[in-house]
Amino acid sequence: MRSPSPDPTLTSPATAAPTRQPTALVRPADDLRIPVKGRDCWWTVLVIDPLAGPLVGAVRAVRWITPDLLTAVSVLLAFGAAAAFALQQFVIGAVLFQASFLVDCMDGKLAGLRQLRNPYGGFVDAVGDALRFTSCIGALVYAIASIEQRAPATVALLALFPTVHYARLVVQKAWPEGARDEPALVRATPLAFLAAARRRLSQPGTTVDTEAIAFTIGPLVGAPFAGVAVAILIDAARLLATCATRLWRSRPRAVG
Repeated sequence: MRSPSPDPTLTSPATAAPTRQPTALVRPADDLRIPVKGRDCWWTVLVIDPLAGPLVGAVRAVRWITPDLLTAVSVLLAFGAAAAFALQQFVIGAVLFQASFLVDCMDGKLAGLRQLRNPYGGFVDAVGDALRFTSCIGALVYAIASIEQRAPATVALLALFPTVHYARLVVQKAWPEGARDEPALVRATPLAFLAAARRRLSQPGTTVDTEAIAFTIGPLVGAPFAGVAVAILIDAARLLATCATRLWRSRPRAVG
C-alpha cells in the first residue's frame, strides 16, 4: 500500500497513484480517495459531500449497491418528500428531500470509485434530478396554497420558482463551455472533505443552493413560503446578472 501523500486532503487524479497500485475499491479506508468535482455548489461542498463521500467509501465493496440502484433510491425518496410536502409535513419533507439529494450525490462518486463508464449516466442522473424537483415543487406549491390567504396570487408567485430556476439552467447550458476544473480525489472522511471545501467552492447562489433554501431551510424553520420567495429572488438576480454579462461578452465586435 502506498503511504499517504504529504497533503492528502485534495489531490488530482492524474497524480494520485502509480499504475501498479491497487484500485480504490480495495484500498483500506484510511487510504481511500473519493473522486469529486474540482468545483461544486456551496451546499454540496459544505453540507452534502462530507456525508456522501464517507458513505460511498463505506459501501464501495458492496457489489449489489450500484450507481443505478442509488439513483432509483434517490427518486423514491424524492417522491416521499413530495408526499410529505403535499400533506403539509414540511419538516419530514425537508429531511426526505435532502436524503434524496444525498443519495443522488453518491451515485456518480461510486461510479468513479469503481471506474465504471456509462455514456447514459448523465442522462439518467438528469432525469432523477428533474423528477425530484418537479414532484417536490408541485407538492410544496399545493401545500402552501392550501394554507395561505389569497391562494391565486400565492400560486402565481410560487410558479415563478420553477420558471426562473429552469431558465437559469437553460441559459447556463447554452453558453459555450470554457476550461473545466480538473476533478479531484479527497480522502473519505468528513474532516478531509471540510478541509478541502475552500478550494472546491464555486460562486454562491447556484441552483443547488436555491433548492436547498426552498425545499429544506424554509420548511425546516416553518416558513416554506418565505423559503421559496427567497429562492426566487436569488435565482432571478443571478439570471439577470448572467444574461447581462454574457450578452455583453457575446456582442458583435468590429474587425480590424
